[in-house]
Amino acid sequence: MPTFYYIIPAAISLAAVVMAFCRRLPAAAVAFVSMLVAAAFGWAVFPTGQYWFWGIAALIVTVNLYLGSRPPLTALRLYTAGGALAGSVVGAVAGSMAALIIGGAIGAFLGFEAFRRTPAGRMNATFSQRLAIFADLAIPAMVTFFIVIITFAQLPLFR
Repeated sequence: MPTFYYIIPAAISLAAVVMAFCRRLPAAAVAFVSMLVAAAFGWAVFPTGQYWFWGIAALIVTVNLYLGSRPPLTALRLYTAGGALAGSVVGAVAGSMAALIIGGAIGAFLGFEAFRRTPAGRMNATFSQRLAIFADLAIPAMVTFFIVIITFAQLPLFR
């Protein structure tokens, strides 16, 4: 199999990771496209249920991205997405899908809380408002990173 077949989906996946740190870019949809391209090139084989699950998750996240009204601080988004990325990688190293999901959620929460401890991160918000802000930031990043990691896990290097 030509190396080109590995480079294109990997480049799309890495672009999705970078897009996850930007507010108005559909990173989850791009990550799902990289999953589809990897399968189309023949180096990734996913069960049909994963296509449906991650496709619907990417669709929901993308629609929610454009329906959101108030963009939070850039630094808050960077802290939360960075924590989600670190937690997802640690969860992937543990080797199970449950560890990947739990690691990403814990990492996103720790990134969110780390920003809240900075002088710029003080929030006069109720618990439900903080939870909504956290979900608005963490879920798109986590879905993107999960799709990218399970796509990279299909590389022959990681099998």
